[in-house]
Amino acid sequence: MDADVVKKFYNVNRNVISSQEQEQLKDTLETEAAQNDPEGIFLLGRLYYEGFCVKQDYTKARHLFEKASEAGHDWSTVYLGYCYYYGRQIPVNYAKAWKAFSTAAKNNNHCALYKMGDMYRDGLYVTRSTTQALTYYQRAIQLIDPTIPEYPNIAARIGHCQAMGLGCPKDELKGLQWLHTAQEGCYTLLTKGDPYAHLSLPQIEADIQKTVASLHKELIKNAYNVQYT
Repeated sequence: MDADVVKKFYNVNRNVISSQEQEQLKDTLETEAAQNDPEGIFLLGRLYYEGFCVKQDYTKARHLFEKASEAGHDWSTVYLGYCYYYGRQIPVNYAKAWKAFSTAAKNNNHCALYKMGDMYRDGLYVTRSTTQALTYYQRAIQLIDPTIPEYPNIAARIGHCQAMGLGCPKDELKGLQWLHTAQEGCYTLLTKGDPYAHLSLPQIEADIQKTVASLHKELIKNAYNVQYT
């Protein structure tokens, strides 16, 4: 598939893209998908999954993800996992979600790894283990840099674990650093019209507030004992 088309899909600012540009992007991806290009099929599925340039339709999206996944496209397998994990116009099926995520994770897909972490965190299909969850989050974030859209989500999970002492010794300062990184990353993505960035913000900011309150309680009281002359 044309690298410029892929780049345009991922770099487009959805806050300012014109209707004409949206139509052109949709037409291009439909052409690529008709030629059985796995990346084109996946990106067209993304349009339907997110309701971008087209009317949202999870069923059409899932069928496209299934087709590209069968061709070995890892990201399509991840999004197929999303469909089962969240129940996108189908019953929730954590067994199928786990299978999809673990399949993509074999090829070091960072998104698949962090969703497996979520399943360990919440005890979905697998036995609940915050230690295992954190291990998957750490594996995932080591594969990417802060420019990757999923970085804030993964940073938020690591920050939550460290600040709350879940799966690791409690370290509120390190946790707070990760949480602030996640918060900044979400707002940066929102300036570009990212369709998912707002979803994590309430929990991130609640964790920041809780962690700051705890640090204030433990540390500021000692500062009051300092005498200035």
